[in-house]
This record gives sequence, structure tokens and C-alpha cells, in this order.
Amino acid sequence: MRIIKASHNFPDMIPVLKSLLPHDEVTAVGEEELAAACAGAQVLIPTMARVPGEVIAGSSLRLIQQFGVGLEGVDIPAATAAGVAVCNVPADVATFNAEGTAEQALLLMLAAARRFTSAQGHFAAGPWGAPLGRALMGGRALIVGLGKVGRALAWRLIALGMKVSAVKARPEPGLAAELGLERLAGPDELMELLPRAEFVIAALTATPRTVGLFDAAAFAAMAPGAVFVNVGRGSVVVESALLAALGAGRLAGAGLDVFAREPVQPDNPLLTHPRVVAMPHTGGVTAQSFDQISREVAANIERLKRGEPLRHRAN
Repeated sequence: MRIIKASHNFPDMIPVLKSLLPHDEVTAVGEEELAAACAGAQVLIPTMARVPGEVIAGSSLRLIQQFGVGLEGVDIPAATAAGVAVCNVPADVATFNAEGTAEQALLLMLAAARRFTSAQGHFAAGPWGAPLGRALMGGRALIVGLGKVGRALAWRLIALGMKVSAVKARPEPGLAAELGLERLAGPDELMELLPRAEFVIAALTATPRTVGLFDAAAFAAMAPGAVFVNVGRGSVVVESALLAALGAGRLAGAGLDVFAREPVQPDNPLLTHPRVVAMPHTGGVTAQSFDQISREVAANIERLKRGEPLRHRAN
């Protein structure tokens, strides 16, 4: 089979997939080449690329298989109409992906709290023993989005001595006690909880309700000197509002693994802001995660070859 990975990002996917699918052709193409490449391919791995209906309609695709969870860029109704299966690898299957992303959130929290970006300049200009940072222990954290990533992060923060609350689309009875949360609230209570947290961590998927959720009003509601971290989807943040909050000194810092547009433009001012720590969407990019997800992807492709039902279909 001919398998196309849409974009040259996440390059380490290719050798892992090739090792599991030695008899198939696995190729990465640029997003601008996607329509032409799909005309002769049976499987498409979207990664971060948009897969519109016109690409699907003019293709020979049989399966659109995401390498992970997110399918917001895929025109699923168009795929369904064309008889193309759409599948992903859910978070409860790709456990290393969720755990790795939680670790990335913790890294960004620590780096922003300890002013890592500013600290690098002190090697050349001094003084040593500066800048003044903040410890996580004893602090209050609010996790917005309590899926697999949010839950994995919650127990890590509690183990560090933080007081943790969370916002979940549908709070489940008993979950707060199970995780050791101070409070578990629904989305309508977000604005009430934001002023009480010194660290706000977004671990959200992109939905009509979450896109643009962190806007000027949300940042204005946060406690002065709070740290904001995003490891979910970049589209949940209005980046101009985040920049304004940083510029006004409302926020002490931000840690970002995702951006509204990816790959992020090199002139995006968030990349060079002295109180921002940025990573290029690497939360789940670990050897363990790629091995686990690749095995699920390869197994579904083998099912496709054998004419067997596919796992984790979205249509």
C-alpha cells in the first residue's frame, strides 16, 4: 500500500512506521502536494495538515488514519460520503502520549515559574543568583480540560505539594475525591476559578466551545502574576490577548507547546518574548509514545489490507 504522511513535520514517524510496515511505501509530502499525492495513495496520516473535502473526493484513499487523537482538520462528512474510513488512536490507547504531554506541561510550568528564558541571559550579562523565580510547592493550579492529559498532570502536581482544581466539560461524581482535587467544576464556573489559581494549564481539545476560550476576558480574570500553560490545542488561545496580558504585566509568564497556527511563523512575537517558554508541539513526541502509536496505526493498516473491521473509527 502507498501510505502518505501529510507534512514533513514529526519526521521520526517515518522510520518507526517503515520498520512496522516493511512491505508498504511510507512517504512524507508537503501540504501543498497533498492533493496530488492522495490521488495515488490508499492511506493518509494527516498529522497537522488540513484534509478538505476536495482532497478526499479526488483521491484513491481508503483510510485516513491519524497518528494520535486530533481529527479537527479532517472533513469527516466528506470522507464518509466518499466511503473513506477515518480513524485515530484515542488517548486511553496511546497512554504514553498523554503521560508525555503531562510531563511537558510540568516542564513548561517549571520553566516559566523559574523564568528560564530570562535566566539564560544572566550567563553573559549577570548577575548570578537571578532572576527570582517561584516554586510550585504550595501553589494553586487550575487544570482546564480533565481528559487523560489533565488527569496525568493532576496527580503529578499534587505529588509536588500543589493545591489542584480542574474544569471538565462534564464533571463526574466522585472524580475530585479520586484524583485528590480541591474542586472539580464545569465550564460555566471557569471565570470564577481563574482568579484563584497561580498556574492555569489548558489541556483542551479543539471544539466549537473551546476555540478562543482564553481571550482577553479570561486573561483579565486570572490572578495578577499568574502563569499560563497550554499543551492542548493552540486554537483555544487568542494569541493577541495573551501577548497583551504579558505586555501589561498581568501574567508572570507563559509556557506554550502549541500555537494557533502550526508550524508557527518565525516572527511570532511569542517566540521571543522574555517571559515565554516555547516548544514546537513536542508534548507527545517521545520514543515510547511513537512506538505505541505506530503499532496501533500499523495494526489498523494491516486490518485494512485483510478487509477486517477497523479500530477507533470516527465515521
